[in-house]
Amino acid sequence: MKKPIVALFACLTLAAGAFAQQQEEATAEQQQAAAEAPAQPERVETRTISPVWLAFQGDETIDIVGLRLSAWGKCQNLTGLDLAIGGEAVNAYGLQLALIRNKVIDRAGALQIAIGANSASELTGMQVGLYNEAVIGKGLQVGLINATNDMRGVQIGLINSTDAIYGYQIGLINVIRSSAVTFFPILNFTLED
Repeated sequence: MKKPIVALFACLTLAAGAFAQQQEEATAEQQQAAAEAPAQPERVETRTISPVWLAFQGDETIDIVGLRLSAWGKCQNLTGLDLAIGGEAVNAYGLQLALIRNKVIDRAGALQIAIGANSASELTGMQVGLYNEAVIGKGLQVGLINATNDMRGVQIGLINSTDAIYGYQIGLINVIRSSAVTFFPILNFTLED
């Protein structure tokens, strides 16, 4: 029992040492580049972190950790619960509930539920709505129309469309463009990378 623990400790120590050395080299390179570059005024980005945010429209410089209640809200990062008519965030982690639309520009580790549409560039979670869209999807899409470029999971809907999938499509029209069987009704799947 002691040998695996000692081996694990040794591996972690070596990895930490390698990481520290990389960081020191990167810092030294950054300092050298900064010394060679002409002096420029430093740009400071200010963001507010709010635990509860009530608004009719968005503020793109705010980070929300907690609850957002808005008519049509925009924010930088959302961690928590988003209740809106239409919500938009650069990154969202948690639960988004909207009447019309949930939109995440970059990463969503979330459950997105909307009567209208859900969209995310990179989704890890679940989308439930009339129209669901993700560039990269890892999880589940349930809706009238589901669309992705690359899906790892399940699409359930009337129309399911993807370029590539590692998983299943359940619906009336199922399209996998990279598959040998590009169209198949009721059930279509690919379990190959």
